[in-house]
Amino acid sequence: MTSPRPIDALFVSHYEDLDKWHNDHVAPEVGEGGLTGPRPEDDAEAEDATTRARLLRQAVRIDGHFVDQPRLLSKLRYGTTAEHRRYDSFAFTHLSGSYYRSLLAGHGYEVVHVQQTDRLALAGLARRYAPRWVLISSSFLSETARIHDVCRRARALWPDAGIVLGGLVLVELARSLHPLAMRHLMKAWGADAYVVSALGEEPLLALLPHGPADLARLALPSTWVRDGASYRLSTERAEQGPGIDETYVRWTRLDPATLYHTVNLRTARSCAFQCNFCTFVALQGAHEVNRPETLALELDELARNGAARSLIFTDDTFNVPAPRFKELCRALTRHDFAWYSFCRPQHLDEEAAQLMADSGCKAVFIGLEAADDGMLKRMNKSATCRTAARGIELLKKHGITCHVNFIIGFPGDVPENTRKIVPFMDDLGVDFFCASPWYSSPTAAIHEQAAEYGLEGKFWRWKHDTMDVARACELEIELLETPKHAVFSSEIAQSTFWGELLLLSNGFSVDEVRTIAGTYNRFAGRDLASADLAREPELVALKALLETRELPVPPSLGEGARVGAEVRGG
Repeated sequence: MTSPRPIDALFVSHYEDLDKWHNDHVAPEVGEGGLTGPRPEDDAEAEDATTRARLLRQAVRIDGHFVDQPRLLSKLRYGTTAEHRRYDSFAFTHLSGSYYRSLLAGHGYEVVHVQQTDRLALAGLARRYAPRWVLISSSFLSETARIHDVCRRARALWPDAGIVLGGLVLVELARSLHPLAMRHLMKAWGADAYVVSALGEEPLLALLPHGPADLARLALPSTWVRDGASYRLSTERAEQGPGIDETYVRWTRLDPATLYHTVNLRTARSCAFQCNFCTFVALQGAHEVNRPETLALELDELARNGAARSLIFTDDTFNVPAPRFKELCRALTRHDFAWYSFCRPQHLDEEAAQLMADSGCKAVFIGLEAADDGMLKRMNKSATCRTAARGIELLKKHGITCHVNFIIGFPGDVPENTRKIVPFMDDLGVDFFCASPWYSSPTAAIHEQAAEYGLEGKFWRWKHDTMDVARACELEIELLETPKHAVFSSEIAQSTFWGELLLLSNGFSVDEVRTIAGTYNRFAGRDLASADLAREPELVALKALLETRELPVPPSLGEGARVGAEVRGG
């Protein structure tokens, strides 16, 4: 048996709760109870009641077991859920892993980036690699139970490695919780160090030359380190971090075989606006943008690497300010990439929309959040329904697909506002949308007005003078069941905007993606028998559509596929 290969670090950017869903490719003898996924028979905590109700309506059930959209597509296309990651929006090359790989490679360190893993695949990685450090990002781990699970499993698999946790969820928890509660979580998770920073470069570069035994003598900014049975700040100094123009990914340092054909990149940090529901500025600091020349350098790097065909810009305000955005589009016209981004439609004009189309923009995410001007004002949005509609019309005129997001239940919201969403979208011919209950983050600015709105609670436990989370969930279901042109993208079902982009970037047309998501929605909330998959006409037609494309296995998941085979004795 080959010994695990020594490497400097293993970087995990997403850890999935495999047990939340039905996975018929996993042998029963290695099955476990759900970690974070609520099931009807569970005695779930009160905060899970919201998720359970939404799951019951938005997931498809096969023989009584929940499946999300990627698993249903895999089941139809391949007869098993084993290929679900081909349809999972986490297949895209994650920005964090790409950036840290290229940064640390420039300093002579070998870092293996694992985009998606779970309890089975993690064990397989331990048979392949012997890292000095295991770096775990919390940015996609909204449940503290998943953070606990991945940290404790990493500790058991790599007892001699240092475990480091960072990412934006960690930053938010540190700002939201009492310091004693935060230290309790740190102790429960059991990592060696916690980087509580939206950046992270400086602590990692100071950490990697050393081993876990050296932690006590290092001075790591914005970092908590283990001190006996507790944790202490390594130094009182906060991380400064490099300027945004220094932080683009050097793609030529990365092996093309390790990249998906669609990659995430950014040209800015934080956000130019301060919406009352949003935590971006609170967690990431002041808005910083790089120069268009920096994007040109990164695009040249991507072209030389040769792996990427499509780009997703993660900037929350990619098209603001407008003059810079037009320069970014002109830089994109010098290449042949298709691209997708967030978009503030109220800041578009005819020239910008034309430049977007000419430079390869295919679809955008519009976080409008409400179809009522009063609510937009309460949210401190810079848009009105009229200015947003004008921008959406420009985008559609130039052949750019729009996904529009809405929030239900923000303080001051009433049911009548949710019922304005469908007419607003139908008038504009919006193709995709999501409307979900408000998530009450304690770091959001609206909590400063809690008394004004009678706001109580946080996260998924909230109420205020005009609504509570249970009513918001009911309105979400009502909206889902209302006849409309726009197709609902469910975050519960893991379809979402990113799921749409996965299908679009793999050659499905907008109409085909609408058919895929729409068919899933029509079966969501139903309990099917396995035999129904071959006799329901809509599902038979969906299978035929899926068979017209062979989506690739995400490169970093080769380990996971082999682990599954090992578990089954293959």
